[in-house]
Amino acid sequence: MTADLTLQRLAVLRRRSAQRALEAVIMQAQLLRRAEREAEQAARSARRHLNEARAKERELINSLAGRPVPQAAIIRTQTELDRAALETVRLRAATTRAQANLLNRQNARAEAGANFRRRQRAATALDLICREEAGRRSQRDAALNEAEEEDRNAAIMAGSPP
Repeated sequence: MTADLTLQRLAVLRRRSAQRALEAVIMQAQLLRRAEREAEQAARSARRHLNEARAKERELINSLAGRPVPQAAIIRTQTELDRAALETVRLRAATTRAQANLLNRQNARAEAGANFRRRQRAATALDLICREEAGRRSQRDAALNEAEEEDRNAAIMAGSPP
């Protein structure tokens, strides 16, 4: 196997590697967009619930204010407030998980991008080496052809058959 053929095969392998790295970047970008949507949705849900819980809390407290209330009503109100607080904690935890997932996806996307750029540079460098080698081979072949032509012309001038 010649060095040129080896270089060409290696260049093909490097281009394929760069293509696979590009596909990984595209996949990571899609996953990142999904994680962004999920994080925003989780944050919206938490904000909406918090606003609703605050309004419900004001409503419940106002219904108790200024008059005697049985203890059962106070306990029922406190239970509703506790339930709302638990839901708020659950939604905040979901938002935190979504944000952590988003950060992981951003890191994975950045890593895939760096990997692609590294592989693309390697493929480009090898392509350049292949082109330079092809240029040198072309010059060498032209020089050999010219030398052979000169030898034939010299033999013809000397009168001997080529």
